[in-house]
Amino acid sequence: MNCQNKRTHIVQEGDSLYKLARQYRTTVTELILGNSGVNPYNLQIGMKLTVCPGEEYREPEMPGNNMRPENPGNNMRPEMPGNNMRPEMPGNNMRPEIPGNGMMPEIPGNNMRPEIPGNGMMPEMPGDNGESETLGQREDAVRKLMEEMRLAWLSNIYWTRMYMMSIDADHADQQDVFERMLQTADEIVDVFAPFLSMTVTRQLQNLLMEHVELTGQLIRTIKSGQMADYDALIRDWYGNANQIALLLEGQNPYFGSRETRNLLLNHLDMTREAMEYQFNGDYGRSIDTFRDIRNQTINMADYFSRGLLAR
Repeated sequence: MNCQNKRTHIVQEGDSLYKLARQYRTTVTELILGNSGVNPYNLQIGMKLTVCPGEEYREPEMPGNNMRPENPGNNMRPEMPGNNMRPEMPGNNMRPEIPGNGMMPEIPGNNMRPEIPGNGMMPEMPGDNGESETLGQREDAVRKLMEEMRLAWLSNIYWTRMYMMSIDADHADQQDVFERMLQTADEIVDVFAPFLSMTVTRQLQNLLMEHVELTGQLIRTIKSGQMADYDALIRDWYGNANQIALLLEGQNPYFGSRETRNLLLNHLDMTREAMEYQFNGDYGRSIDTFRDIRNQTINMADYFSRGLLAR
């Protein structure tokens, strides 16, 4: 990993890779790739992690912090371009409203805990070596995985819809919303990363980024009415989903079933319907289809979590 501002973080009580990714304006994927062999579910106090902060990170000026740059003497801090406030993900305390709808559907997983799959026996978590981890801690780790998987995929569909609404209404925030939509690819990869090799993590990251970019192109193309381009993009979009299914199948026998491909393709089918309804002015059916997308997304996220736990 090429990093010009590498530093060492000493793990403290309460630290997690998710918390550190937010703190350093990076992703869980990058933290895992930069610290091979670290069990992300069992960070130890005092452990040293190599961190490559994102461009928006600014080092706090408070003395006595636990962030030690590996290149001392560098007093230059990366500037934070633009607005340093990030939109909240659906499911946090602040929920973005969907333009044109007025009502934000509740996201399952906020007030209910996902059921732990299986027959009561706890699946092995990555890096589990049978040490002093209690059954309760493992159950919490499984629930955390399932909640994070749901939130990551739900973030993707909500920002996709918000981008579609922005394009449809010709809002000035189109580029900002699209850039936030692109971040959802990393959010999904962050959940898969602890269970995959570095090489496969990179491949999944590239495929999911391509998926989001193609989705954005489709939205813009439907708006423009250039249907010849639209048909070509649709073929690339579905081909990308097949590549994701093949990649997962090659890493985990659980994902070798037809269900993996069907879930991904059904997800695209419904997303496509919602787009076409919206740009044809059939707003009620677009909203109803989005409700179905939300429910299907939760089922798909739980399927991926079960597969990772059953590896």
